[in-house]
Amino acid sequence: MSLPPLSGVAAVVESTADVVPLLDAAAARAGDQAAVAAGDTWSGLMERAGGHLARGVTRLAGRGYGLRVVILVGKGDNGGDGWVAARRLAERGAQARVVSTHPADEPLSDASASARDRWLAAGGRVSWELADLAPALARADVAVDALLGTGASGAPRGAVGDATAALRRARDAGVPVVACDVPSGVGADDGAAPDGAVVADLTVTFGGLKRGLLLHPGAAHAGRVVIGDLGPGYVPPTGTWTALSARGAAPPRLGAAADKRERGVVLVVAGALGTAGAAALSSAGALAAGAGLVTVAVPAPVRTEVAVHHPSAMVHGLPVDADGRLAPEAVEALPDLGGFDAVVAGPGLGHGPGAAAVVAHLRRGARRLVLDADGLNVHRDDPAALAEHAGALVLTPHERELARIGGGADGGDAWAHRVERVPDLARRYDATLVAKGPGTIVAAPDGAVWVTPNGGPALGSGGTGDVLAGMIGAAIAAAAPDAVPEAVARAVWWHAAAGVRAGEGRAARATAVDLLDAVPGVLGELA
Repeated sequence: MSLPPLSGVAAVVESTADVVPLLDAAAARAGDQAAVAAGDTWSGLMERAGGHLARGVTRLAGRGYGLRVVILVGKGDNGGDGWVAARRLAERGAQARVVSTHPADEPLSDASASARDRWLAAGGRVSWELADLAPALARADVAVDALLGTGASGAPRGAVGDATAALRRARDAGVPVVACDVPSGVGADDGAAPDGAVVADLTVTFGGLKRGLLLHPGAAHAGRVVIGDLGPGYVPPTGTWTALSARGAAPPRLGAAADKRERGVVLVVAGALGTAGAAALSSAGALAAGAGLVTVAVPAPVRTEVAVHHPSAMVHGLPVDADGRLAPEAVEALPDLGGFDAVVAGPGLGHGPGAAAVVAHLRRGARRLVLDADGLNVHRDDPAALAEHAGALVLTPHERELARIGGGADGGDAWAHRVERVPDLARRYDATLVAKGPGTIVAAPDGAVWVTPNGGPALGSGGTGDVLAGMIGAAIAAAAPDAVPEAVARAVWWHAAAGVRAGEGRAARATAVDLLDAVPGVLGELA
């Protein structure tokens, strides 16, 4: 499967495990402490990390001998890794030079001080003045960011801020940058990337994939990511945040004699005058993702329009009011919900009392329900009502909708704090929450969280969310009762991978129809 140039994508997609644990800063520290408790040393861990960093540099450059490398080091253990990498690079014949953001007499941890002293004892070159940095970078083949690690937060400041600014200028001039563990300034926990955060071409991280390297905007700062092993004693605590690999995202296998009803029966309630395409796209998404039977319930005036688009789906007309919107009596005209494994409601459905009544009825009666777009928006004045549902519920908000169902008004604030907000809302509503955007987050009511490792600009075009809603409906229709959240995470993975495929060769010009066309190929490769 082709991979987009996003942080952590290859590390996740190509994993031989079904799921890849995502570490936050606390888990990474606990892993270090576990290794030391098991008999390792801090210097031993630093030697391994620095060795991985040096190998990352030579692999990126394609050589070691004669390679001109500038390593920027801070005063923490991230800087200690940089001192080790400088020595290892010099041993491979590289012309390594360290530039320190702190004075020579700055107190360091024992491990970092030892790494520095070994570099100096070997005759390694070091500059203690930032004035030397720009000329050094101008002559460099590769620059290494070993300034700030997982324990740092916020924008780089002071001398470190000056150093990261110099790194950005050097990269703009064509010097590739390799980051140590995380790019300086990028939040290891949430992927925050304030002004001044380093943009790397390669990030060499240690012990496990840091969560912030998969979440955006941090993912866009990390480049390609490789994970360096820190030894058998490095055992971080088991967390709730993971990402599915291609193996873990594989669709369920069906027997050769599987009946169409075994593949799942889905009802899509969507569309309105002017937005019939949303119903067509959502139903097509359900069919593409493997649903055996799909019925689309739409306002009667657009029934023929939707039927012409998708002869594979059955189309059911619902009554409308004088303005062409769903009438409240549409509730009585809905098909019997007992005949459907899952219901998708909301794409292009519109507003008004009829739409609100239909969605409320579905919340009370559907076995499994996906609420998307207007299925969420009808709750803007009473988001607490989302907690009142009879069956499994899936909510698929984008940034602004996330703010609405969270009781807030500032979409940017909700998205910026999605690491805390999304799992909290999943618990509050006893629902699986899909926070759509770069690095889509899927949170289950029990606290499990998946980050989607792929995606692309194609998913930023109109209608792609409608396709996703239908795909989720198909996935949960065929899922075991206790596996709905996992099925949602798989469907989001398929959708994102199809977005990558749809965007190949089209830049940002792919459409929702291109996305639909890519889904079967993605599922075929995963099966």
